[in-house]
Amino acid sequence: MEETKFSLRLLVDEKRNKVVLAEACRDFVDVLFSLLTLPMGTIVRLLKKHKPLQPRSGCFHNIYRSVSVMAIDDFQTEACKTMLLYPKSTKEIQCRRLKLNVDDTEATKFFTCPRFGRASCKKYSNFNTSRCTCGALMTHQYQVSEEDQIGSPMGNSEDGVFVSCRSSYIVTDDLRVTVNSLGVIANELNVLGYTDFDDLQEIHLDVGFKELPLSRTFLNQDFLKWPSTRAVEVGCVKGGHECNVKIFVRKSDKKILYAECSEDFVDSLLGLLALPLELAWSLTDGSVLGFVGNLCRSECREASASTPLEIPYYYTCSKQILDIPPQPTVVYSYPYTFCDSSPVLSFVRNVKNLKNSQVIIASVIPVDPKIESQTHSKCDFGYVKRDMRFIVSDDLVITPMSSSSTIGLFMRSHINNISDLEEQEINISKAELISILRASLVSRSALTNGLSGMVAKKSKKQVVIGRFSTLLNNP
Repeated sequence: MEETKFSLRLLVDEKRNKVVLAEACRDFVDVLFSLLTLPMGTIVRLLKKHKPLQPRSGCFHNIYRSVSVMAIDDFQTEACKTMLLYPKSTKEIQCRRLKLNVDDTEATKFFTCPRFGRASCKKYSNFNTSRCTCGALMTHQYQVSEEDQIGSPMGNSEDGVFVSCRSSYIVTDDLRVTVNSLGVIANELNVLGYTDFDDLQEIHLDVGFKELPLSRTFLNQDFLKWPSTRAVEVGCVKGGHECNVKIFVRKSDKKILYAECSEDFVDSLLGLLALPLELAWSLTDGSVLGFVGNLCRSECREASASTPLEIPYYYTCSKQILDIPPQPTVVYSYPYTFCDSSPVLSFVRNVKNLKNSQVIIASVIPVDPKIESQTHSKCDFGYVKRDMRFIVSDDLVITPMSSSSTIGLFMRSHINNISDLEEQEINISKAELISILRASLVSRSALTNGLSGMVAKKSKKQVVIGRFSTLLNNP
């Protein structure tokens, strides 16, 4: 299949070797705006797949890598690992209407158990590894139209998906998007200090996926506003669950070597992979991902595209720190008759089309794919197994706790003096988690930089290492 290309007219400063602005078609700008809907985990996966040698300025990708190397047995269900490695966007159907859809995540599917139709089995899952209330695997696939999935008409195919008018656009080097006009070009050149076109040249260029500014908006140092890595502001953020974490700090330089925690903190870190890029930008108050904000604030976006983004309903945990509102669960309907033994092949959202004197309309509700058995208690649920302990390194490598991994981490930390290590207990709330998120996008020391304020305020307590000291000093 031939790759989709877009034709751009670039205005280039030859002396500075810099693109001043570009004149782009609506389809290209539509793709730019679609980047805002991509989950953070999807962006990490796409960059790894298409730009493996791209230098990374942060350590957020280590969260994704940790999921990929963890065993399925470390998760509550197989679906938990799948949904984190291939996070879903609530705008996936809209993105499939684009001339170029950069998201290679498989389309959402709907499954039921083989006994579907029984009173206890009128449920569906988006994962074929889920189990029904009766205990059977939900492996039978059913169809749901795109309009039923989004709950509204798809709109005119002639219109843009995320843009508000049928026009060409001006895109600046810092990703500001405006409707094309002579006045806009003149004003932009004037602001940049150009009084004529002597140093400017027009270049025609065809661009595809590889040329999209995906990495520039997310990872490149030049395109990120760098906050002070020693004092990341957390602001006055309230709400959400708190969890207790032990951090191990090197006293000589205040570096957090690692954190020891329960599943609550790990669930919250893993949940960051499901955040849409725009939502991650808004949580960081624009302190990082600076040029993403220019896309978010553009007046060229379709009104429906600029509404607050949600996450699918199954990206919630019982004790999550970030209180991000999930997309409401959808109850679908299906028709059946008492005398008709033919299988139901599709679910619908609008029951008006099903009304018939000879059919009965029944409801089918979703199950939570993070819960192994639908008959178990649902008061404590998340991505990873309950009652587990984990080690989280400064650069956000997450490892299930074991004696070998703990000793190995000590050895890799090159601790020359055991007395230089101290243990502190802190509470991680929404403010601290957001601070860690910010730091992870611009620094390889997310815990140290994200929690620096807490380390400075905390009274010092020297760690008693005991058996670790013996192991290190007497190998």
